[in-house]
Amino acid sequence: MTRDPKQGSWDAFALLHWLGAGSPTSILQALRRELEHHRDAYAVQDRFVVLTARYREPLRGAECQPESATPLAALLPRVVSRVQTRMKDLGLWRSDFEQLVTALASEAEDGLSDGWLVHMTCFGDPYEIWVATAKEDERQVVVGMLTSLPTWLDGGPLADEHVEGRLRNRTVGSTTTLGVIREGTVDTRWIPIPIEEF
Repeated sequence: MTRDPKQGSWDAFALLHWLGAGSPTSILQALRRELEHHRDAYAVQDRFVVLTARYREPLRGAECQPESATPLAALLPRVVSRVQTRMKDLGLWRSDFEQLVTALASEAEDGLSDGWLVHMTCFGDPYEIWVATAKEDERQVVVGMLTSLPTWLDGGPLADEHVEGRLRNRTVGSTTTLGVIREGTVDTRWIPIPIEEF
């Protein structure tokens, strides 16, 4: 099977986003597995299908509308810069890691250079999504989705009413809504590193 290059490009962008925003512990534990996943054409496609299926029902009733769109080509250098700075701060930046980031950035640029990241707001859970598109012939096709965007990519925290809405919609064992940790829940005065949002 030949992987759709646009989905592979989005997966590369999503991996860079994860390296720039994810928990350092999860990165250390899961990086090898995520890279193996990225090389597997079926796994990349399956990840997109699973994510779409997970949010299909919540989004049908959420009444979402587009608010803004940012070219992915403009976001990619910011993501790469964030990954470089962050990995250096964590002491993980080595030549092999630099090669990895360069390869992922090149792959992301190949398929997403004419794509957009569309910010959509919704009246119901999940309240905000970012839909990634890529150019196919003369039209834009959806290749991925994010349910949160860090502040260094112009995202922001959920409003209090959105946090409450997500908490109300979350049931024990539910995988259709996102878990939320309110800012200030963890006392960080005694922790010498920034707390990661995940």
